Amino acid sequence: MLKKISWLSTTLLLLTYATYGWLYARWAVVIIKHGNLFYWVLEENIIASLLYTLGIFWVLLISIAFTAPIALMTISLNSWLKSEARAFLLIFIGALAFALIVQWLEVFVEFFILLAAGILVKLDLQTAGYSRSRATLILVFLCLLGFGSGVFAFYTWGLKTVQ
Repeated sequence: MLKKISWLSTTLLLLTYATYGWLYARWAVVIIKHGNLFYWVLEENIIASLLYTLGIFWVLLISIAFTAPIALMTISLNSWLKSEARAFLLIFIGALAFALIVQWLEVFVEFFILLAAGILVKLDLQTAGYSRSRATLILVFLCLLGFGSGVFAFYTWGLKTVQ
């Protein structure tokens, strides 16, 4: 039975992922036309397959792993903070992560926008009474649908804009 969910957050998620799909496809087309992926000279169809597989993996990672319950994250951090050496290492890794975030701010802003939209829909789904696993499956489907529609829209209408 279909339960009532917020269409505002669902529409926001679809538009966010569609925009990301459009931007990702525009970036991928530039890489494909260049014919060089990480300094590997490959055929265009192989590069396209690798890039879109990477994009789908990224969407799945954001929609599944990063919207996991906070309890899983705190359990893993509590076990790490039992000794001073591990705490120091965690602080060092945190400082390195902060430096990378500042250096690549545009990438992390895109990541946090996608993450926020996913968390909002997952909270709406769980508030509507869906179980965690069913909410995650619906979220994955909606994220992939938005990403795919953005890529499709780019190849339909935006391909002429790439030079």
